Amino acid sequence: MITRLKGRPRMGVALLGVTAALLALGTVPGSAAVPDKAPSAGAGAGSERFVGTFNIYGNVGHHGDDGQWIKDEAGAIKDIVLGDTSRYLFIALQETCTNQAEQFASELGMQHAFVATTRTCANGQPYGNTILYHDGRVLPPALLPNPDRKEPRGIICVLIDTPTTTTTVGCSTHLTDDSATNRAAQVKFINSDMDDGSDYRPEGHPLFAYGSVIIGGDFNATPRADEMKTMYAGKEANGPRDAQTPYTYPTYDDGRKIDYLFTWDMRGPGDWSATGVQTSPNSDHHFYYSKFTR
Repeated sequence: MITRLKGRPRMGVALLGVTAALLALGTVPGSAAVPDKAPSAGAGAGSERFVGTFNIYGNVGHHGDDGQWIKDEAGAIKDIVLGDTSRYLFIALQETCTNQAEQFASELGMQHAFVATTRTCANGQPYGNTILYHDGRVLPPALLPNPDRKEPRGIICVLIDTPTTTTTVGCSTHLTDDSATNRAAQVKFINSDMDDGSDYRPEGHPLFAYGSVIIGGDFNATPRADEMKTMYAGKEANGPRDAQTPYTYPTYDDGRKIDYLFTWDMRGPGDWSATGVQTSPNSDHHFYYSKFTR
């Protein structure tokens, strides 16, 4: 097992034990929260599971390479759940090439679904967003609106099977980085009627009818950006929009928070706890995660 400290060597089990003794869950930015005791095999599929989102920098940063760095990242992601990846409800990945999505899924023992955004990676593979999950049904992906004709972006969602009575839809998305106009249109598409939280309809699917909806992704905007206002009608893993400056958990190398985990439900959203970030030597983003309880 490994812990993650950006720019420093990765250390082993002994340090992880010290970290568990010294850190409260999710209280130290840049540090992996140490979860409560891992459940027995198969118990991770209950109503309390982790969700993560991570822009892996897979094309510009790695040119489509799917080698050792993915093994390292997967190992660090496993450490958060003490090696039991069944404790992840899903993981949203952005800036992935299809071969990298497959490698992450293999390393973590999860399935994956991919939305291609018409761009091609340096290695010739399709480029887009990925969602990693254990069991579920992939819903039709969609490209997001692009009124300023910037780089195309997309969203991919999975109807996730759980043993509870409430079904969860998990989604991975990535908004435009250099156009507030695009981001505003993309947020509107993701949730066209956020005021009452009842109309999330990519490709015409009324996803709220299924139960909880969780969206993880790189929104390329800080919490107080105008285009993020409607997103905060949902419950974000790090709390209300007005409480986000200074950022408790920055997710980008320059110290900003631009990656998010949102949830909504017509019957009332679930709860987040043990929120944290894990810095990465392999990406300009950090792995952002939280424990979701329904």
